[in-house]
Amino acid sequence: MADAGEDIFMKHFKALKRKCPPADLTSVLDLDNPGSFTNKISRITPKGVSADSMFGLLPVSEWRAYELLDVPGAIIIRNPFTETLRRYFVCRCLSDYPRQPNISNLDTSPRIFPEIWQAGCHPNSDLRARKYLHKLRWVTLGYHYDWTKKVYSQESCNEFPQDLSTTTQHIVQAVLGESCDFKAEAAIVNFYHLDSSLSGHTDHSEFDLAAPLISVSFGLPCVFMIGGQTKTKVPQALYLRDGDVVIMSGKARMSYHAVPKVLPKNVFSAAKKSDTPSSVDKNTMTSTVNPKCDDECSKRSHCEEFTEHSSAKKVKHDADTSCFTQLIDCVHDTEFWKPYETYLHESRINLNVRQLFEPGKQAKDYCWPTTDPAFNF
Repeated sequence: MADAGEDIFMKHFKALKRKCPPADLTSVLDLDNPGSFTNKISRITPKGVSADSMFGLLPVSEWRAYELLDVPGAIIIRNPFTETLRRYFVCRCLSDYPRQPNISNLDTSPRIFPEIWQAGCHPNSDLRARKYLHKLRWVTLGYHYDWTKKVYSQESCNEFPQDLSTTTQHIVQAVLGESCDFKAEAAIVNFYHLDSSLSGHTDHSEFDLAAPLISVSFGLPCVFMIGGQTKTKVPQALYLRDGDVVIMSGKARMSYHAVPKVLPKNVFSAAKKSDTPSSVDKNTMTSTVNPKCDDECSKRSHCEEFTEHSSAKKVKHDADTSCFTQLIDCVHDTEFWKPYETYLHESRINLNVRQLFEPGKQAKDYCWPTTDPAFNF
């Protein structure tokens, strides 16, 4: 029996994070092993979004979606991405999103290498550039989060990527219903390595605390923990794999959650599904998102610049159909994809997308705090 106020969450976090002796992971739920989650999760049926608007996601009928019985509103979807869309967003996370004017942890001082990924992605890159890339820990999109004050900044804001907004909206509406008018307005892209972890916290800096949180994982698997709205509740731990999506809605929206451990890529012996993208999902993405795409991809070296903020082209990636088509085609090219694949074998990327404002409201409708009054990170 836990004492009133006892930090049960931290106790479990430390146990799962432990390296010596190795942590006991037998209690961690594995969605690919039904025997591990008897009476702990329930299979849910997505409410559905029309197939012709799914933006490169698998048909909803093929999704494996579950809800944690002990944390209502905590929903996990086992990789709903086509291989093309998975690769597309990995490329965006590494080569596009870290570019200025987006903000990263490396911007506390002038960047040594303005193009973080392009400078350090190749094995033959300058050693300093490779180490610089390894130091990349987070990037913020849309309304930027101030990690020192623990609040969003009204003044520091860039247009949110439309491709990421469209995709997350489809996922939310497929699971929670089309009446859930989710609007992505801010995101934090986290970059984890094998020695990385994320302590228990709640996401409470948004003005709308009813809108769901969306978390997408790429690369290495991890152990994810989610508990209650206080740290006195025993949390549930589960594995998240490449492509998995977590939706924190309802009561789970304000639940404590954490990542105590990132795992090596070979930790699971289950066979990995094919990495070979089909021509069908590539064509579906092109026709769905940009029906006027007709430019062919000029073959790029795997570290060649590809960006929405290209100073040479001065075009907006999300609105330029030829740029979109080129990236979609390039993710199928072995040499182009190789450094991204290498990175995923050694790291985990986590996209956290959230809605800031209540429906019908804008930034001007709020009094913006200068510091987080709760400060419970």
